[in-house]
Amino acid sequence: MNEEMQKIISKVNLSWPKDYIIRYLYVNLAPFFKRDLKYFLASDEEKYRQYQQGFINRGLDIVCSTISDYFVNLFNSFGITAIKIAANSAKIPLFAIVVEGDHGWYFIDPLNDLFNNQYGLKTSEFGSIPHYKTLNNNFPNLISLPSDYIDEMDQSLGIDKSLSSYFEKLHTVMSNRNMAAAIYKMPTNDKSAMFERKMEFANEQLINLGNVKGPFERIRLYLFLEKVMFFKTEKKNLKIYLDKFYEVPRAHIEYFNPYDKSIILFEEQQVQDQFVLKKIS
Repeated sequence: MNEEMQKIISKVNLSWPKDYIIRYLYVNLAPFFKRDLKYFLASDEEKYRQYQQGFINRGLDIVCSTISDYFVNLFNSFGITAIKIAANSAKIPLFAIVVEGDHGWYFIDPLNDLFNNQYGLKTSEFGSIPHYKTLNNNFPNLISLPSDYIDEMDQSLGIDKSLSSYFEKLHTVMSNRNMAAAIYKMPTNDKSAMFERKMEFANEQLINLGNVKGPFERIRLYLFLEKVMFFKTEKKNLKIYLDKFYEVPRAHIEYFNPYDKSIILFEEQQVQDQFVLKKIS
């Protein structure tokens, strides 16, 4: 735990309701974590070996099990009962948490909500009824927290999740070929130019929002933007991947123009605390 995390934790008001403490820590500590490259880049056999031997705690480089351990211990330190659970029956199960809040027990998944919390989006795995049959069978009485209640907590805690609404509006424009072409004042059939204009917009306005730093979370960011900004035919010709050539892998976004067979490739680079998209072909 670093000094910045300790400052956030120290701001917890012990008079807050339990749900407020859980929500505050769940959202505000997310930017400090990132997926563990040593695990997520390993082979399936190596992942299973690590699971059988017990996941190694690598601090802020996390897997589902270690981040769940962290939050369980943290919640318990505030007198809040929380349990790490295997959410499904996969060979390597997903580990998450059930926690006892003010109105009953509910499910939270800090790994699968990690990007949403880092990018300022609404959470999808906080107080939701889980879609895992194993978990529902083992914990049939989990409650669902109403979205209005979560919004009320966020407002009281100063948590800004307004980007979800912004991206809904952006999607309406960007995913419509005619609307996007009108905004950029260009013909609808200029596929490569349309792609480049959208990438310029992402570079200037979107890729440095929030606090997303881990390589896998950066890929998650571009997969999210792909859904928001591109229409169906564009998505067919998009490839988003992590280039593992570098010591710290980088996100790459590749577009293939099916009409002239050209390829446009952007690489994400980091300059101090800012990310930039550099066209490399």
